[in-house]
Formats: sequence, C-alpha cells, structure tokens
Amino acid sequence: MYTVPQLVDTLNLETEHQVRNRIEALRDLLVGHLRRGPNNQLLVTESGLEYLQALQALCETGHTLKEASALVRYQSEQIAPEFRTREEQTRPNQEIPDQAWPAFIQHLAEQVRHLEARVRALEAKIEDTRGQEPWWDRWC
Repeated sequence: MYTVPQLVDTLNLETEHQVRNRIEALRDLLVGHLRRGPNNQLLVTESGLEYLQALQALCETGHTLKEASALVRYQSEQIAPEFRTREEQTRPNQEIPDQAWPAFIQHLAEQVRHLEARVRALEAKIEDTRGQEPWWDRWC
C-alpha cells in the first residue's frame, strides 16, 4: 500500500496535490484500490499504482489529465493486459478481445480526418482574407 507522499516520489511529481488530482481523475477506476489507513490517511494498492503510473506516462507524453484519464479508462475497458490487475492476469483461460484495438484505431483515424478538414477550412478562410484591407481602415 502506498501513501500519498510515497506516490509523489513514485510518480515523479512535485506535490501531493498533483497526486490527489490524478487519483480524482481516475476515482471510478480506483474505487477498489483505495483504502483509509491510520489517521484517515489515503492508501493506494499496487494495482491502483499501476493505473496511476499509466495515467502519469500519458501525461508525460503531452496529454492533458482529462485526455489521459479517458485513455486509461478506454484501455481498462478493453481489458488490455498492461492495465489489468495482477489478480486478473493470473486467471486461467481469460482471453483478450482482439477487436478492441482496431475499433480504437478507427476512432482515432476519424478524429484525424475531422481535424484535417477543420484545418483545411481555416486555412481557406485565412487565404480568403489575405489581400483585404483591415476592417479598421474603413474608419480612418
């Protein structure tokens, strides 16, 4: 079990507040992995630490806390092996659905296409306004 001050060091964060923000971002996933210790101290299990480390790794690669928590949730729903608890990993005959990753990749590809279309529209709008006099010149 890890206390909040221990998690600061383990996750390479600077303050306990950052740890608490990350716990709050994954509160629904961590429900079974949180305990209260002496003096009402918040304790996180080893499995809970794995979720927090996954979240922190995503945050360090440039994702916002909200985006990273959504990705961790998505990956945990798909029962990806790196996000399962140790108890789940030791269960025999439990298969990982292979159809989960293609669906996620398709979702991301659709997002990229949508963003590319928005960028093209904005670039076209910028090109249309080039060569025009500024709007404030009409009153000068």
